Amino acid sequence: MNTFAVLIVVIMLLWAGIYTVSYGVWTFRENKKGGISLFILAVICVVFPLYLLWLRK
Repeated sequence: MNTFAVLIVVIMLLWAGIYTVSYGVWTFRENKKGGISLFILAVICVVFPLYLLWLRK
């Protein structure tokens, strides 16, 4: 993959992670378990694709 494609993928992953974390913060105020699960989802959403990119290079 070229550098531009990797940069676009990283930007999309960061956007999805930030969006999920902000929703997790909002949910955490009312539903603690749901907020924690959204934080875990955000971590998986960002780390797993970055790991796959790391293995591909």
